[in-house]
Amino acid sequence: MDILKNNNLLIIKLGGSVITFKEKPLTPNLKTIEKIARIIKELRELYKIIIVHGGGSFGHYWSVKYDMHTKPSAYPDEGISRVRESMIELNHMIVEKFISMNLKPFSINASSFIFNNIACKERISDIMDMMKNNDIIPMTYGDVVHTSGGNFSILSGDTLMNILSIYLNPKFSIFTTNVDGIYNDLKGGHIISNIVINKNKDLLNANAANIEFSNMSFDVTGGMKRKMNESINIAKAGIPVYLINGFYPERMLDIINGGNFIGTLIKKQQEAGA
Repeated sequence: MDILKNNNLLIIKLGGSVITFKEKPLTPNLKTIEKIARIIKELRELYKIIIVHGGGSFGHYWSVKYDMHTKPSAYPDEGISRVRESMIELNHMIVEKFISMNLKPFSINASSFIFNNIACKERISDIMDMMKNNDIIPMTYGDVVHTSGGNFSILSGDTLMNILSIYLNPKFSIFTTNVDGIYNDLKGGHIISNIVINKNKDLLNANAANIEFSNMSFDVTGGMKRKMNESINIAKAGIPVYLINGFYPERMLDIINGGNFIGTLIKKQQEAGA
């Protein structure tokens, strides 16, 4: 797919473990949401921005309770309703916080541009179109989606990041998480600052060979391992991907300003002659 780089576009994922207290069911972290919104406000002066957010202790809580996963199945009707309603509730809280800080979010349900796990190119193009000549910030989120027949599945925010990034080709894709980046030694706290991949998605760094992932008590969408996989897919398309600690959102400014930052950058190996 030949798409021009949108150098004035950032796609940012607000991790569920950042915007909610993930060990406390149905509890938003409003203070952190406000901190992130302040940084988004600064970034918005220079860039168009699309926000994706996770489910945290809202969607994930009900997904676990009703044993719902990313694999399509005929899940309980009550579970489908609970997950959908909880994600709408969380999204509403984030939108309200953004509006209170004079930002202009516009909620978009993922079902409007993805059906049966297949993205609609025209609908995604509409997201860019709605941002022209205004301050609108499109905001979508992981959710339960209809696949086919009586089947539904959980569509993760990380997968949405992959889909939107591949179709819209932003300057950067940024994942905010509850840790400082990708580790090769969890106990020692050693972060891999750069991960380089080739066109086959092979990791070329020697220090990236022994990546370690921690396990949260509930995360039906795959946690950090899925973030890593989705990030590699994005990077393969030539889009730099940053994973940073969302509790320190000012690190996004360090990235934009080209300075030193704490986190992990995943990027594609530069090809000869490029």
